Amino acid sequence: MLGLSSFQFMAMARRGLFYTFLSIYLNKGLGLSVTETTLLASLTMIANSVSQTFIWGKISDKYQARASLVVIGETIAAFGYVLVYFVHFHLLNTNSSITAAYSIIVGLSVLEFFWSMSNLGWSALISDLTTSQERGKLMSLISSVGGVGRIVGISISGVFYDWGGEAGGFKNGILFFFASGIMLVSAVMIWFSARSSEQIYKNKQIDKDALKRNAKFSDSRSFRTFYWFLASVFVVGLGAYSILQIFILYVDLGSPIGATSFDIVMISNSASIATIIASLLAGPLADKIGRKIAFGIGLSLTVVTPILYIFAQNVVQMIVINSLSGVSMAFMSVVGYLLASDLIPAEYRGRLFGKYNAVTTISFGIAGTLVGGPVADYLINTGAAQAAAYTTAFQVASAISLIGVIMFTLKVKSSDLQN
Repeated sequence: MLGLSSFQFMAMARRGLFYTFLSIYLNKGLGLSVTETTLLASLTMIANSVSQTFIWGKISDKYQARASLVVIGETIAAFGYVLVYFVHFHLLNTNSSITAAYSIIVGLSVLEFFWSMSNLGWSALISDLTTSQERGKLMSLISSVGGVGRIVGISISGVFYDWGGEAGGFKNGILFFFASGIMLVSAVMIWFSARSSEQIYKNKQIDKDALKRNAKFSDSRSFRTFYWFLASVFVVGLGAYSILQIFILYVDLGSPIGATSFDIVMISNSASIATIIASLLAGPLADKIGRKIAFGIGLSLTVVTPILYIFAQNVVQMIVINSLSGVSMAFMSVVGYLLASDLIPAEYRGRLFGKYNAVTTISFGIAGTLVGGPVADYLINTGAAQAAAYTTAFQVASAISLIGVIMFTLKVKSSDLQN
């Protein structure tokens, strides 16, 4: 399990390092609009979702090659990041900043198609190597370790973002190269630590009674519950994730928050610290009070937190409020994975975890482009102040998340879950 925890640390460190300031670079440094900036998340996550659902999930189930998928995906992405940087750098100097910006978006989207095999392999591998009773504590630990990794990544990003001039971390390639190195290290760790465990799982005899039960999965009540669960996760994600990139642009405004690069690091890390603590509690609490109730706590916070953002008047208040988003993400990540594991039979883990990951990633990806970005751009183009446009987007996000919470409460029955 050390390899899985280490991989999560490195993966979250890489995301915190690379993506925290990338939206600001695309918007302010290269001149994209808010909606254009959200295309980064949309196109990358669509590529991620499609490939997991239609390609990597089927390959994973057919060959049981979980760790191999992780290693291949990380290695391709590592070299791809370097290539994306040099293409962007060339276009920045020979064409236009807008063209350079779109080269980053398109390049990362292509890479996400291949990197998603790593995401799928990691999810299925954890479920393969643990029992339902072990999973709660393990996922709490792994998610907490990931929170530490994200803090490290965001902190490094804050140091290097303006290294060598405004947005120098992206212009001179430091953040691209750093992220690439992290992925190579992750691939090596999984190669040496998890492949032996994967082979042990492949050699296990599958219980015949379990096969018979799983063959009827598509006709069972658990099947319907699983898809209602996915639907509610998608709707809540559509609301919660629609403001992730807008949130950074909002706190970066001169008023009301007026955050510096260091302040943005502190605000972002407040969520990561909360994630570390909440992740350690989420699994055991879910086992104690029930996974439906615990997951409902995480969903409910996605409704409350965007409204509270509107009332923050300084960096300190925003740090406190943003920590709630960390709690929410911890419960949704840890308990959401436990719910999916309860509902997915072993023989369908690759395909159905592919669908679960696809739902979470595609809602993350398209939310900003379909909801947050258009709402903000429309209001700005009609003369509204940027701050007012962003706070309206927060309200819309809260309302959409509320719809998803209601769906989950009414349609996902506790009797279909293992507690």
